[in-house]
Amino acid sequence: MHETFMSTFGVLQRRFRQKWQEGGFFFAISYVARLGFSVLLTPWYRYSRGRRTFQFRGRGLRYFVHWYNTTFDNERAIEIPIASAALALMPGGRVLEVGNVLSHYIPAHHTILDKYEKGTDILHQDVADFVAPHAYDLILSLSTLEHVGFEEEIQDQQKIFRAMERLRASLAPSGRLLATIPVGFNPYLTPILRSGELFDRQQYFVRTSQSNQFEETSCEDALSRKFNDPYPFGNALVVGLIGPWPEKF
Repeated sequence: MHETFMSTFGVLQRRFRQKWQEGGFFFAISYVARLGFSVLLTPWYRYSRGRRTFQFRGRGLRYFVHWYNTTFDNERAIEIPIASAALALMPGGRVLEVGNVLSHYIPAHHTILDKYEKGTDILHQDVADFVAPHAYDLILSLSTLEHVGFEEEIQDQQKIFRAMERLRASLAPSGRLLATIPVGFNPYLTPILRSGELFDRQQYFVRTSQSNQFEETSCEDALSRKFNDPYPFGNALVVGLIGPWPEKF
């Protein structure tokens, strides 16, 4: 309970600072108040939005609704179901998650690599320097790689390539990697994603409504979208895949 409270408080702090920078103190206070009201409406969102489905690789998945980080109004709503579907393919396999995301929503029995987030069971290392203790059958990363080399004291546009080299080297021969990247948060990544250099395959989603619906789309459509416009957070999402994924999962 204490860890849940502290992580929630950290989310509120980050969003408050962001909104203060965007529009000042009173704008930030107003935003946090609206956010709190939205959290109270989570049961309604779970009923109204949690029953809907979206298509991913020919399969219908349910939107994920949770009060933490208000998944009902951002790309987490589709990231968590996609990651859960990937995990279901690997019962008993060695799994690495880059960025501590899933443990806030579902039981996490895998290794977590996160340079900044606190936790006794988290490997506190930079992904670009990571040397895997063994090969992994599955590597997951949800809305994390866009921060690599960007939200750092010294920006390094090439660091993402070093990070991906490390992750590829950490995969077992038949291992798989799945990563999601919101479009536009890191503008340096857009041409890299367009080139297709980071992953073997990429799939694309765009947000289509105020009620947080997403649908699959083309590369050009997704990469033309802006972050935080017209809807909050990611208005398009890239799902990057490495390895021998089945046609449907």
